[in-house]
Amino acid sequence: MYQGIAAAKVNLTLDVKGRRPDGYHLLESVMQTLSLCDIVEVEPAARTTLSCDMPELSCAEDNLAWRAWALLQKEYNLDAGVKITLHKQIPLGGGLAGGSSNAAQVLLAVNEIFALKLPPAKLIELAAQLGADVPFCLQGGTALACGIGEELQPQSPCPELRLVLVNPGFAVNTASVYAQYDLNNNAPEDRVGGKYSASTQSMLKALQYGDPAQIRENLFNVLEPPAFQLFPPLAALKQELTALGLSALLCGSGATVMGIAADKKRAAIAADKLQGKYPFVRAVTSQNF
Repeated sequence: MYQGIAAAKVNLTLDVKGRRPDGYHLLESVMQTLSLCDIVEVEPAARTTLSCDMPELSCAEDNLAWRAWALLQKEYNLDAGVKITLHKQIPLGGGLAGGSSNAAQVLLAVNEIFALKLPPAKLIELAAQLGADVPFCLQGGTALACGIGEELQPQSPCPELRLVLVNPGFAVNTASVYAQYDLNNNAPEDRVGGKYSASTQSMLKALQYGDPAQIRENLFNVLEPPAFQLFPPLAALKQELTALGLSALLCGSGATVMGIAADKKRAAIAADKLQGKYPFVRAVTSQNF
């Protein structure tokens, strides 16, 4: 049986550079793996099943982990099934890539179990068909993701960050946030092939210097304004984390908001104050693989 660690991720920066003719948004994002993770178990079976210890998560064929299996099964004519078991810790619809990370582990598991011998580049190509975060979740660590997520450039390992993750208990639909972004920016500048955005460049320099303070100062997410328009409680949550002395940022398209503390003690104090007020509050660290 294959057992893999499906780590959550955050976007230290997230910028939209334009759109492709097929409607996909072109991204530029510095991504970082976290210590928060799910456990994904995969084993051969006569027929495919998926189970999970989080009742609200769909275990049907629309689940991204199941879709990852179906993609490889069809692509390589696999005459078998798999039993997929998800042990969840990452909140649903939270912008932490829980589903994407689960899918990445299924790709790795099937590649190993069925001896497909697919190289990393091919796995990333397949992962991009599943979602923008899946390629990064295959690689982990610290990376700049461009295109629709399939163009990955490993970066200087992020120094240890102390984060507090807070999820308000509702999920955010990513498509609705991007739709609102498009309404706000009905003629997005097409900077494909140009220089990285100023926010990206500043974060890459902070990583090169290995300076947590500079990283906290240069957090950026272009999806915050549209997400806050659609879900005002997220803006209030960011303000609350900021008031506790943390550098706060929406995670992806939401609904989780992260606060990065200057040290472990301050992260613990902030997490303690928020416990019980929100359904998910967790102090975590950045994680390099």
